[in-house]
Amino acid sequence: MLTILFLILLMTMTFAKLMIQGVYLIHKLQQLGYKNMKYIKWLEGAQFRDALMWSIFELLTPLTIILILYFTIEAIPIYKYLTSSIMLVVFIWKLIHPFLSGWVGPRAKAKTKKPLVYTPRVIRLFVTLIVISAVIILFVFWFTATPIEEFTLDAWAFFKFNSFLLFVSVVTPIILLIANTINQPIESLVHWGYFTKAKRKLAKSSIVKIGITGSYGKTSTKFFLSTILSEKFATLCPPSSYNTPMGISKIINSADLKKYQYFVAEMGADHKGEIDLLCKLVDIDYGILTSIGLQHLETFGNIDNIVETKFAILKNIPEKNFGVYNYDSELIIERLSQYKAKANLYCYSIVEKSFEKVSIYAENIKHTRKGLEFDAFLWDGDVYNVKTTLLGRHNASNLLAAILTAKLIGLSKDEICRGVDKIVPVEHRLQLIDNNNGILVLDDAFNANLSGATEALRVLNEIEGGKKIVVTPGLIDLGDKEEEHNKIFGERICKYCDVAILVGKMKTKKIQESLLKSGFLKNNMYVVNSLEESKSILAKIVKIGDVILFENDLPDAFSENN
Repeated sequence: MLTILFLILLMTMTFAKLMIQGVYLIHKLQQLGYKNMKYIKWLEGAQFRDALMWSIFELLTPLTIILILYFTIEAIPIYKYLTSSIMLVVFIWKLIHPFLSGWVGPRAKAKTKKPLVYTPRVIRLFVTLIVISAVIILFVFWFTATPIEEFTLDAWAFFKFNSFLLFVSVVTPIILLIANTINQPIESLVHWGYFTKAKRKLAKSSIVKIGITGSYGKTSTKFFLSTILSEKFATLCPPSSYNTPMGISKIINSADLKKYQYFVAEMGADHKGEIDLLCKLVDIDYGILTSIGLQHLETFGNIDNIVETKFAILKNIPEKNFGVYNYDSELIIERLSQYKAKANLYCYSIVEKSFEKVSIYAENIKHTRKGLEFDAFLWDGDVYNVKTTLLGRHNASNLLAAILTAKLIGLSKDEICRGVDKIVPVEHRLQLIDNNNGILVLDDAFNANLSGATEALRVLNEIEGGKKIVVTPGLIDLGDKEEEHNKIFGERICKYCDVAILVGKMKTKKIQESLLKSGFLKNNMYVVNSLEESKSILAKIVKIGDVILFENDLPDAFSENN
């Protein structure tokens, strides 16, 4: 009877351990977009290092002890008693350690930037994880502990049972990978249902659809354009970065389209062909291409796939309508002739000043402690004197895209100016934060490309003040260009900053090397493991008049403390 109770207790504790770690891992998988390859890369990386080392320790230490006991103790009852005691202690530790370490529980919530959202997809994934885990544990019982009469008398069977449970208790990452793979067909059906419903709903509506894509700048441009259009039209603008087929479908399905005249859809992609798919969903009337760069190069495979995917926005615009693109994006200009659009195309620039080449351009760009100022010149002679709390030349560029599009749609100068005056910084995109304590903060947490990071550093340098401090984990998701771009990023930090706080010893290795090689003072470079640690450093070194830039605040899945 005691043996049966022990088996049930140990199997229950094993199951509980799998579920606790499952919550932690599902959170990371959610941050990684439920992409198996990204998840595998995360498991292989430094971010999972501590959890992996603990799992190995929790497997090998008790396994070694019970194996030694098996060969040294002949009396089966004594062996079973000692082994049972060890296993219970080990599994109690397995259950409390994730909470003590802060991987799950209240401490995890306190340090997590984006908590786990219990969406229907997460619930389905968790159910599959439960079923697979239960089947594996029952199989271990059947394989090692039956028939139960023989098990109670067999020390080797007892050892096998304990050993297999120890092994099962540390393979949650693999079980979750299997669960996510099993669920993929189900998720595809769910997505297809949302997609077709949204497509039918839009087809029945008279709403005008504008699609915006680009390697960077699309979210800001979406908000800027929506704000300006709202001066004349009821405009539907999805919140945050709702830019996937599922995200856009949910927005369409939940909205009362009869209330709106315009729909501004941001379109994101990290795989070939995804913009074309989104254009088929939205059936765009107008389109804006903000930039083409190396973002998501690893998942696209090569630059040609990125270019082809992004240009789909211009190719899908009906012939009677127009498209807008960024003249300052080198890859757009280089490849424009290869991807001929049916619609009329207009472009904007903060560099080129000739109306023979562009339809709108910016001059006299400058930054103050209050924000960005510039003059926008249009082909028809209109001039807009822009003053905004936005920061960065890239935001001047994004504003030009929004102003040009609104002008072509038919808004008056007064309507456009009123809209521009109402634009506020997009959260975490070079957002100016002034807490009236003499210290300015530039929050550029959602930027992850070299071009944007360089512009943020330039803005930091231009603003009058004391020390210029950057806090960054570097640039990610750039494939084989990642090391090269982080090296350049380090050189530019050296050029524009007085103090650098680098988050992640391994992730920022190239930046560290580049800084020191460029002559940056070692005493002004700090390397920490998490954003929380960086805040402790800031508390010691920041003085009134200083300006702090938070550049590319990575998701929790990329933190070396997770």
